[in-house]
Amino acid sequence: MNTPSTTPAQKSNVTIGFGLSLLKQEAAASTGKNVLVSPASVAIALAMTLNGAKEATLAAMKATLGYSETESVEAINASLAAIIDGVTDPNIGVVLKVANAIWAEKNIEFKADFFDRAADSYKAQVNTADFLDPQTVTDINGWADLNTNGKIPTIIEEISPDMVMYLLNAVYFKGSWTTKFDKSLTTTGTFAGEAGAEDADMMFRNGDMRYSQGSNYSAVALPFGENKRVQLYVLLPNQGVDINTFVAGLDASVLATIKATTWESEVDLTLPRFELDYDVDLKDSLCALGMEPACLPGADFTGMADEALVISTVKHKTYAKFDEDGGEAAAVTAVGMALECVAYTRQMRVDRPFVAILMDEGTDTLLFAGKIASTKK
Repeated sequence: MNTPSTTPAQKSNVTIGFGLSLLKQEAAASTGKNVLVSPASVAIALAMTLNGAKEATLAAMKATLGYSETESVEAINASLAAIIDGVTDPNIGVVLKVANAIWAEKNIEFKADFFDRAADSYKAQVNTADFLDPQTVTDINGWADLNTNGKIPTIIEEISPDMVMYLLNAVYFKGSWTTKFDKSLTTTGTFAGEAGAEDADMMFRNGDMRYSQGSNYSAVALPFGENKRVQLYVLLPNQGVDINTFVAGLDASVLATIKATTWESEVDLTLPRFELDYDVDLKDSLCALGMEPACLPGADFTGMADEALVISTVKHKTYAKFDEDGGEAAAVTAVGMALECVAYTRQMRVDRPFVAILMDEGTDTLLFAGKIASTKK
């Protein structure tokens, strides 16, 4: 087995790059609307999935997630396993849970080694079930509900006939600010939303905070818990800077600069309470980022099963709420694997006598009908 070529921390930085790319892709398609993705949840679910990918399909999935072509699957598994262990450290100062699971159609013979990798590296709960039985939908949604503390009670509505596997990840977070906002200082104010001005409950806090300022933004880092390990970075574009333009310019280097240039400063911070949820199929965005070979006929998931499989859906649901006391957030990602439906182009070469019918289908009136024996008059 190959050992990881990079540390878990470095691999986290690769995931940051992927996450910001995904945010930009989703934001560009959702002008005027809230967008909330969990890069960790999506990356873990896709990393589980790539254990069944080979050749060009594997290379595309690696590249989309930000891994080099030479990075071994074993190294990817080991680094993500270390990240999962790290973020679920009971001493982190907040509640942060990560759970993984697989539901597989019982009538498909999947490869045991694929399930073993998911269980060993990702601690995935592996289930086989009848995908025609409505109880399977209930069970999958029950798992999502349980592992997000009820914040995401459903991740799928039904199972399509060609679906044979779901690979699921759930992330749940809850924490209290290191320094809470005084509720008595919260006032009603105006939030100049992208779609127009709106009333909002504006929280206020004065004190020393980690603050950063760039050419087109200001930023503050708000810690959770006593050890301040988990932080919420709030990035505010300067007046006149379009939010979509700002998001389009975000990448891992920008975030690294913000983190490296924060300094303790006294800040008067006014921040709205906010609560949002997001429900999307990320397949199109992931294809745009380079994962298309995994989603089209010809995808190679022979490390998962001998059947021709493709990624049919990457269903992603998120929830977040931040108020004077702290924050709560949850995400579920479900990668749906389906049997490949190979498109077959039928041939019809009209080079012999034929019948031609002209019909008004609105009234079922046969206007003309003929036998064409020759193309000449």
